[in-house]
Amino acid sequence: MHNNYLTLPVVFTMLSNHFPFTYGHSYAWLILVVLLVIGAWIRHFFNLRHMGRTVWAIPVTAAIAIAVLAILIRPQTESAAGTPAVPFAQVAKIVGQRCAACHSDHPTRMASAPRGVKLDTAAEIKAQAQAIKEQAVQTKAMPLGNVTGMTQAERDLLGRWLAQGARIP
Repeated sequence: MHNNYLTLPVVFTMLSNHFPFTYGHSYAWLILVVLLVIGAWIRHFFNLRHMGRTVWAIPVTAAIAIAVLAILIRPQTESAAGTPAVPFAQVAKIVGQRCAACHSDHPTRMASAPRGVKLDTAAEIKAQAQAIKEQAVQTKAMPLGNVTGMTQAERDLLGRWLAQGARIP
């Protein structure tokens, strides 16, 4: 019985490392638990349906629960108003220490830069600003497994630089 209800949650858990919102949020454990409960609830719908009962309230409430969860965990945007300008030198230092080990012409942690993304120059960093925002600031998916030890303060600094327009010299 338990295996039946845990099928969808276990499959999702196995795939969750592909979805940074499940592990990059400060409440990652709670998000995962909520998604596991929703998965079991959806499986209950299928169990009832196989017995000849279709209870449409189950998938509707599951969809509502997923929508509410998405709203609750959405990335928060920072206002750049009233904050001192972040010098690009600080951004370049963080990117050099935390990102260039993989994303450079001569990476030290792998044979070549993943997806060809290189962050050696100011222009390359500026060109990848949106990806940096998504991967390093919002979802915290990068550095992968935080292998280079990027701190929350560094992520916040990058976020402020991006919110201020990602200016380069």
